[in-house]
Amino acid sequence: MDDIFKTIKLISSYLPKNKFSSIFSQNLNNNHLIKSNIVIKKNIPPQNQSSMDGIAITNIGKKFKIIGKSKLNIFNKIKVNLNECLIVKTGSLIPDNIKYIVPQEQVFINEGNAYVINFNKNNKFIRKKGHIFKKGSKIDLQNKYLSFYELSSIKSLKDIKVKILQPLKFKIISTGSEFTKDHFILPTNGYYLNNFIKKNNHIVEKSIHIKDDQKLLLKEINNSKSDITVIIGGTGKSKDDINFENFNLIIDGLDLKPGRPFKLFIKKNKIYMFFPGNPCSSFVLTNIIIKSLIEIYNNRKSQIKYDLININNVKFNFKILKRKSFLFGLRDQKSIKVFNNQESSNLKNILYANCLIYYDRTNKLRLYQIND
Repeated sequence: MDDIFKTIKLISSYLPKNKFSSIFSQNLNNNHLIKSNIVIKKNIPPQNQSSMDGIAITNIGKKFKIIGKSKLNIFNKIKVNLNECLIVKTGSLIPDNIKYIVPQEQVFINEGNAYVINFNKNNKFIRKKGHIFKKGSKIDLQNKYLSFYELSSIKSLKDIKVKILQPLKFKIISTGSEFTKDHFILPTNGYYLNNFIKKNNHIVEKSIHIKDDQKLLLKEINNSKSDITVIIGGTGKSKDDINFENFNLIIDGLDLKPGRPFKLFIKKNKIYMFFPGNPCSSFVLTNIIIKSLIEIYNNRKSQIKYDLININNVKFNFKILKRKSFLFGLRDQKSIKVFNNQESSNLKNILYANCLIYYDRTNKLRLYQIND
């Protein structure tokens, strides 16, 4: 395959069909992708509310007979007449004919009566019903992951059905016998991919690291029931690497640096991808292929966002590149710097870069911001 974006389009054709489920608003979390408007079925609150602790009255006066208390969770249907009052708390539901709430600091209670010491009738201290949501109103949150403040607000609405998209399920298998012994670094490719998927609100059903053992690898692959299984490492040609004769590969390599020995096969409508084990290749494929597939599945965008840059505005000798390439770089307000050392095992590139620059042998560069 000579183009990574044709590869993404091909893989996306094997993504599972979107499945949806309905849950109550109080069960939402910020990993749920909302797929419907939220429709309010009744006025919230259903009655007027007191905004202060005190007494609820229908007329201005000095002495009021206490005829009951208004509870926070139950509407008190007691009719309040002239010179009568209800004891209320902040948030209490109150009858429509209540005109004022006198704060408790301005009330003296004695022998079943409430005496108003001082009250300014310009301060009614009543929240009118429907001050939050009115019956039939809609909250447009389609194709959104809820922010924390949105989530807090929506979860406060009880028993409202919300349609959500069921997330993709991944299995991650990282390989390499060297990492099972005392090695100078840990096998972090799988760890990074695991966290990347979770941060993008999808599910990792299993993430493991195994030694270079073909039988063990085949067992883990055959046991996978995930929508997408990613195997990291072992895509080279050494004797310890994977024997791909056992797989019916649809893609056997990409014309791409880094990430050339990418592999793909499909089995029972499940996607199996092989990423190179070197960290930069795995990083690029995660941020371009995995991110694109998630965006396509979410039905939000067909491509991840990029900026188009004229090649003449970037100082780098692109003529030394023999194939299409993703290059690590640093973008600031004034310029774009492409790192000189683009070695696939150079972990420093991942640490210092804030963008990936895609060179496809034309005069236009695609710049992808790294945001994680």
